[in-house]
Amino acid sequence: MIRGTFFKNGVRGIPRIQKSRSLGDSRNIQNLTCNLSIEARRSYKVLAIESSCDDSCVALLDRFSPNEPPIIIDHVKKTLNSADIGGILPTAAYDFHLATIGSLVSDLCKRHNLSSSNPPDLICVTRGPGMTGSLCSSTQFAKGLSVAWDVPLIGVHHMLGHLLIAQLPKSEQPDVPAPQYPFLSLLCSGGHTMLILSKSISEHEIIINVNDIAVGDSLDKCARELGLYGNMLGKELEKYINEFPTELKEEFHTIDVETRDNDYKFKLKMPFKGPGTGRVPKNIQFSFAQFLSSIQSYRIHYRHNEPFDDKTNKMIAYKTQETIFNHIIDRINVAFQRHGLDRSSYRNADGKFVGIKDFICSGGVAANRRLREKLSAELNYKDALRTNTDLTFHFPDLSLCTDNAVMIGVAGIEIFEKLRVKSDLSITPIRKWPMNELLDVDGWVKVDEEEFRNVCKF
Repeated sequence: MIRGTFFKNGVRGIPRIQKSRSLGDSRNIQNLTCNLSIEARRSYKVLAIESSCDDSCVALLDRFSPNEPPIIIDHVKKTLNSADIGGILPTAAYDFHLATIGSLVSDLCKRHNLSSSNPPDLICVTRGPGMTGSLCSSTQFAKGLSVAWDVPLIGVHHMLGHLLIAQLPKSEQPDVPAPQYPFLSLLCSGGHTMLILSKSISEHEIIINVNDIAVGDSLDKCARELGLYGNMLGKELEKYINEFPTELKEEFHTIDVETRDNDYKFKLKMPFKGPGTGRVPKNIQFSFAQFLSSIQSYRIHYRHNEPFDDKTNKMIAYKTQETIFNHIIDRINVAFQRHGLDRSSYRNADGKFVGIKDFICSGGVAANRRLREKLSAELNYKDALRTNTDLTFHFPDLSLCTDNAVMIGVAGIEIFEKLRVKSDLSITPIRKWPMNELLDVDGWVKVDEEEFRNVCKF
């Protein structure tokens, strides 16, 4: 366990890109350029590896200054194809990573002349949370590289990576600076859904957590129930809905599914909105399991367990995605009431969110443009915080929302530079690792000044 006081980030600049490898339609990480030659500047290189679920990812970053975001030199990613089996099989993911990580790292090292005589300066790897087998394949490999190359190792928290990826410049928000502490983050993926208040690199409070399954898992299961096919079913659901004509979406939008008093007799209620639920509960939670159950129950009791006709299928798809996102917005707005300043709305408001100017949305589901639209338009923070100032929303590039090694490198750099710690070689994967216990796990070792200067050459 490591304790201490840590400084904040300074002014961030726009990164200068050496080289970014494209892996198809979602692999082009950044397209930024700059005339300044980076070869003349002192820097250190970071090798990052991620394999917490079904993506094998490797990245190489260059760090030139503590006041500028790191540069993405290279990033590669391969994903296990689980479409035919309807979900991720842990043993299949483990075998996939064992067969993939080594060759990805080897190829990257050859491209960039990395070797025992010219190693990177820091190795970062996802330690958790995630599937133990998947994590083990890369943590053991990274420990071997750390020993062979005699360079420090950082075992990174996967969700911290999603949170800190917002520090990088964003192609769709080029003028938005990096977030400043304190800030709020909605981390939404297939494995997690939580609202986090971050006060520093090591201080994170979970404001809202999920009490059953994650939003990405729910979207995937509902999409599968509606007959969609693919490796990323939540993304397929979004694509399916986006192809509807505008007039059809407008028609679906007017349908009230709070009761069955509609032409379809379809009912889909938001969780925690019944008469027995407190308006501002002490423990605010997300819940997503009921959405699949509602669709399945409707099929059995109102459609004789037969496939839906085309229009009904489209209506359910539209209302399901919309209601799931409405639930997220509703719970965050409740959190603003509880932790804001408006005691006329909630007399026990504690002011915890005072000073927040930035809101991050990251994780795989954050790539959904409808969710981004709703967050930007429907969060009721101004009344709660008694401010006329807009929150600055941060939406990472779409290719950096899903799991990637770039975010692990970014988080590892922050841990090494700000906390001055590294991981020892006894670390093992952590299947469940709460964000508010970042430094409370074993394996952290203080970095002395000599080792720090050997890595940080600027």
